[in-house]
Amino acid sequence: MRICNHRLCVSYALGGVLALGMACASVARAQDEERPGYERLGDEYRFTLSPRHAIKGELTGFGELGYYWSPEDYRTYTVLWPGLNYRVAPWAQLTAGLRSLYTDNEDSADTLELRPFAGLKLLLPNRFEWHFYNYTRYEYRDTQDLDTHDWFAYHRIRSAFGVEIPLAPRAAAWQPKTWYALAEAEPFYRFDGDEIDPVRLRCGLARILNDRFIVELLYYAQYSRPGEGEPLEYAENMLRVNLKVGLNQGVLRRLLNPASEE
Repeated sequence: MRICNHRLCVSYALGGVLALGMACASVARAQDEERPGYERLGDEYRFTLSPRHAIKGELTGFGELGYYWSPEDYRTYTVLWPGLNYRVAPWAQLTAGLRSLYTDNEDSADTLELRPFAGLKLLLPNRFEWHFYNYTRYEYRDTQDLDTHDWFAYHRIRSAFGVEIPLAPRAAAWQPKTWYALAEAEPFYRFDGDEIDPVRLRCGLARILNDRFIVELLYYAQYSRPGEGEPLEYAENMLRVNLKVGLNQGVLRRLLNPASEE
């Protein structure tokens, strides 16, 4: 019972962080609007569908269909395919893939982006069944202005440090009809400007519906630089609903408990 109460407290705490973040965003926006030269905070909403399927042995495939929108600025349609994940060891995974994005901008040219990536995910096994991890990815962002047809490209590395916490007794951790909480900090290093930009902070709650479906509700706070060499500033809120789908029996179980020996 003690463990269960502790994890419920974590759930309430992360829910409070999400609510507090949105409240602070509203207050900050109201205060900034009163200042000369104000640039409003951005708000972005995301819905993503993330399927995963078995290929052979420790190799699995993954993808994503996504729709991102900012009510007054843009709509983005994204496809991640192909995506590959190879479990080298219970504590290490290699990933690679290609993300494509088409953005319909309200006040500027539409864009097409091709974003190949490769990454390494490291996990810290522990007796609490918590997932402590670092996921570091290299990305090459190549974007075309669809009015001029010119391409602009740069390299970046993003490194996410996070934890996923089951909100159930240890014996039931990561089982169907249970919840888990998550928190993450992710800085992005851009090679073109030799600087960190942006930094994202994330928290959320997720429900394991069954062996094939997981739904996540996520909040992101993004800090960006308004200009080259300028300090990071709180610039954007993001809300995301993500549906994870296992196309084969047991694929999501491996995703949910990546450090297991099964």
